[in-house]
Amino acid sequence: MMKSSSLILRDLRQSLKRTFSGSPGLMLFPKDGGFVLYNPKEGSIQRNQGDFSGCRFLANSGNWLLVLDSVSNLYILDVFSHRKIPLPSLESIDSADCTIKRVGDRVFERHDSDCIFSDLSSDVVRGLLWVSESGKEYVVVWLFDLPGHSYLSFCKNGDTHYTDIPLFYHQDLHRYDGLSDMVLSGDRLYISTSRRYVRILDLSCPQGFYNDITGRTPFPMLSRHDQRYDSSIAVNTSGEVLLVESDPYNRTWFRLYKNDPDVENPDWACHTVVEVDSLGGEALLLDLGYTVPANKALGIEPDCIYFTRHFRPCHCTPRDLDICVFSLATKTLDRFPDLDKMNLMDARWFLPGN
Repeated sequence: MMKSSSLILRDLRQSLKRTFSGSPGLMLFPKDGGFVLYNPKEGSIQRNQGDFSGCRFLANSGNWLLVLDSVSNLYILDVFSHRKIPLPSLESIDSADCTIKRVGDRVFERHDSDCIFSDLSSDVVRGLLWVSESGKEYVVVWLFDLPGHSYLSFCKNGDTHYTDIPLFYHQDLHRYDGLSDMVLSGDRLYISTSRRYVRILDLSCPQGFYNDITGRTPFPMLSRHDQRYDSSIAVNTSGEVLLVESDPYNRTWFRLYKNDPDVENPDWACHTVVEVDSLGGEALLLDLGYTVPANKALGIEPDCIYFTRHFRPCHCTPRDLDICVFSLATKTLDRFPDLDKMNLMDARWFLPGN
């Protein structure tokens, strides 16, 4: 007796869950469309089923993807079950200062209080995603990633519209202006400003609100080499902000930094961080921007950085893919040469159910 197509698909999805159970995997995005799941531990590849023509994959969290389709609809997708969670339309923003108007399938206008951003393409939408292990709670953050754009937008499960987060302030708070990087860890958003000060926002408030919990003494993340190398912020399991650097022209090393406790006045310091050689036994998924507990049985190596590329918001120079794992303990780099043949557009590390 032949199985129905639905039973075959169910069996395939159960097989995928077993294949990637707890181990770090890669979501690979070929240039010809769709996505592929790759298990480095076993060397196995599974091409995902479904029509994703014209889609952009903006972010991931566990086995969930943040997807923007060909007509600029935003939704969350479980890559194993194919369950979809629809999100508010991009123009659904409740704001006293601005409105967003759709002028085509992929084109928008944003009217702020003092300017108009026209011809905003969905091609420049960037996003972050967090989904709980149960799949019932989520947070989505997105923006039109263009120089001078002054807002982020976010929503949570149960929200019917997005809430704006301004990226500009009055002159006395100029250090909070702009955006150079951001990390979403649970319902907390970490924003690195143009001057590398780190803001921390609690997004768990009722719809339309968020809480700035940065404190009275924000700290800039400045190394001695800040302008020479690619850099990203990350957050460990205790909520401590880290800085990670690497050389875009010779990706053979990574440097890890923490706040220097001996800096007395960070506003006047040229460098405010100190280099460290350990993640405290944790592993850093730099694509996601946060650390996870190491587990050698699952292939999650301690004091290792899992990397695909530096791709910060407002980063005008694109970076090539460089899928690798760097050990801070041995200063060695492991790559995956078999993936070079796949003509990839993008890739992301993920931990199923994390």
